Amino acid sequence: MRRLLLLGLIGAALPAAAQQLPPTPATPAERQRQLESWWARQREKEATDRAINGPREARRDLTRDQFERWNRQSDRRRGIPLPPF
Repeated sequence: MRRLLLLGLIGAALPAAAQQLPPTPATPAERQRQLESWWARQREKEATDRAINGPREARRDLTRDQFERWNRQSDRRRGIPLPPF
């Protein structure tokens, strides 16, 4: 019984596996278009990030010491040990 079931499953899987063809490689023009669209999305993400975070940082106008203290407090809350220096 188990053998019949196993043979049936294998028989059903073989035609499905035979029908799957490997993906065709992209042409150089298509690949270039994909890369350009990826870079465009990256530039859009960076612009959005600057629009969201830029004014806030400028409004804070924190000094380097204030940023370092802020980072130390964050590390202490997260359980990260202090640097040895």
